[in-house]
Amino acid sequence: MPYKRDKRNANRGTNRGREALKESLDRLGAGRSIVVDKEGNVIAGNKTLEAAQSIGLTKTVEVETDGQTLVVVKRTDLDLDKDIKARELAFADNRIAELDLNWDTEVLNEDLPMLNSDFLAKLWTEDDLNPMAMDVDSLEGGEINTNYNRSVASPCYAITGEKPEIPELFDNTVTEKLVKEINESNLPDAEKAFLRIAAQRHTVLNFKKIAEYYAHADKELQTLMENNALIIIDFNRAIELGLVELTKRISALTKEEYGDDDI
Repeated sequence: MPYKRDKRNANRGTNRGREALKESLDRLGAGRSIVVDKEGNVIAGNKTLEAAQSIGLTKTVEVETDGQTLVVVKRTDLDLDKDIKARELAFADNRIAELDLNWDTEVLNEDLPMLNSDFLAKLWTEDDLNPMAMDVDSLEGGEINTNYNRSVASPCYAITGEKPEIPELFDNTVTEKLVKEINESNLPDAEKAFLRIAAQRHTVLNFKKIAEYYAHADKELQTLMENNALIIIDFNRAIELGLVELTKRISALTKEEYGDDDI
């Protein structure tokens, strides 16, 4: 039976996760099984199936069950106490699941309310889906702390109220005052231009309003807002852009200068 990946899979995956999964399958072989329905539609293991097909791992053993039997995959070529590959597989199994997790917020926003599942409600709390839930202190060593991966990696930006007006998104009172002083000065034009650029850092952004504006925006504007780090949807992409590392460094410097109590 040809297996079909779930078109509504809520995990978009990541480039790093995909490459790690392919390398693991190629180096260590298959570990976990995948789960399909009676029609061959993948319920769990979409990324594993995709990676296996990409490296030519097409041989399958199908075990039919009604869910009342625990299917155990016994690797007859491995001994956990003796084989390094067995221990590598144990680590890789957990780590790759983290690396390849990237929630599709559109699917979550559409499917979770529609399913109205008490069980799923226990897995995603309102705080988990809070767009402002990112905590700089949860970032470690250029990676996202795994305690936060599943709830914060891709926060949901759902419409919760009226679309804010542009002036509500920022306060540039101090910036305008500085720019006025710069323009009235007798400095050379090049120095004025530099100071006007520097003055923009005094503009205060209202990220709560920005998150609401983002939820109302079209795809083009959302992409540009993400590129400007006004919104972080994909932490792996944010790391690639250097945004997460920059945020961590700013936080560290601020604590070094002022201490935790004054931040």
